[in-house]
Amino acid sequence: MSSEQRPPRSTDGMTAPAQEPSAARLVVPPLSFPVPARLHPDAVELEERTLAWLRDFGIIRDAADEAYLRHSTLGRTYAWMIPEGDTERVLIATQFCVWATVQDDRYTEGLGLGGRTTALSAHLLACESIAEDPHAATPGATPVEEAYRDLFARLEKAATPQQLLRIRKGMLHYSVGAAADAAYTAQRLVPPVPVYRRIRHLIAHLHHHFVLTEVAQGFEMPTALLLDPEVRELTDLAIRVIGLTNDVYGCPRDVERRHIANLPMVLAHHHGCSVQEGIDRTAAEVKRDTARFTALARHLRERRIEVLTHYVRGLEDQIAGHLAWLHETGRYDIGL
Repeated sequence: MSSEQRPPRSTDGMTAPAQEPSAARLVVPPLSFPVPARLHPDAVELEERTLAWLRDFGIIRDAADEAYLRHSTLGRTYAWMIPEGDTERVLIATQFCVWATVQDDRYTEGLGLGGRTTALSAHLLACESIAEDPHAATPGATPVEEAYRDLFARLEKAATPQQLLRIRKGMLHYSVGAAADAAYTAQRLVPPVPVYRRIRHLIAHLHHHFVLTEVAQGFEMPTALLLDPEVRELTDLAIRVIGLTNDVYGCPRDVERRHIANLPMVLAHHHGCSVQEGIDRTAAEVKRDTARFTALARHLRERRIEVLTHYVRGLEDQIAGHLAWLHETGRYDIGL
């Protein structure tokens, strides 16, 4: 893995608590979801075409980059999370997911840890401009930004106008969270627990990825339903379950890197508990949110609104698929 892709280790206020045992001794509690995960039948094609796309745009720069991405199985994320749907449209979702991961590694985290918040701001502004008009020239665009342009140019053809607006809004959510995350990181400060929770909610990249399920499967949630309080709660629960599950599974690697970048470590930092206790508390929270999600999903199905039923199943597939991907990925291996 190249030095740019692997963010530098943090020091000072961002280090792991001194009393914490080695990362290898941390225990990740088993997490489950009642809906079985399914893998898209074209998973191999989706992964290989995603890697080829990254090579075409120069995002994969050498053999180390490709080895890291293959070890992380990032090209299979949305083969798990959107298990059925048009292959070309699931491909957009898969490529968007890998793009977002690379952006997190190289920009949000990498530039934040390096104190280069102005460079991150320039990148986020460039991405906002591209999302608004992917056909306008952007002088000096980086390979990551050019790949982003390609994604939005293709989304213009695949998504409805309402879906495109929601995807743009989702990326604005991400940009706000990324800027806040980088501001704390650059100062080697651990955000307060409520602030971290909001940042995590915004940078999860799920607001717009849920829309990509609709695009891939050929349906569209009406705006009135999206604003329904129970639908909004279900959506927020899905984001929390996926984001905090990721925090639990990724915590040992972050401890080894001595970088506070997950809820268990934030809880340990502010509440004076061990990181293991932070992991256990976060896992318990995921289980509570999963139970609430399951009950609310059942209730929403009882409305017998076809498009809503489809949306609920899409969220279930995202949660189940993310968990299945976590069980196979090497992205969170200690030392990576």
